[in-house]
Amino acid sequence: MPSPRWLARLTVPAMVGAALVANAAIATADPADGAYLSQLRGSGFSWPPEHDEALVAMGRLVCDDLSWGWNYDSIAQSIHANLDSRNVTFGNVGNMVRIAHSTYCPGQQCWGGEC
Repeated sequence: MPSPRWLARLTVPAMVGAALVANAAIATADPADGAYLSQLRGSGFSWPPEHDEALVAMGRLVCDDLSWGWNYDSIAQSIHANLDSRNVTFGNVGNMVRIAHSTYCPGQQCWGGEC
């Protein structure tokens, strides 16, 4: 019969590993994402709850587009072309671009000041 120490040697690392995995999801939650979604809702933008991750990803891509020299209008047009079938107004998308910029990359300047 195995000794209790042998079981403890297996149990303790398993518990530590489980705690690390469980806390990883909590630790990676970015407060900026919650602020971004809250500001979008406050601006009148609405969406099904299961689309939160997609909107966060799209918001973060706004910073990439700005770094490539796109202005607010060109970014909004590109996004609107993908969301238009869901009855999202261009004004909502314009607000989304502005909010994403101020939330995720506020220090990033637009090329030629076109934002």
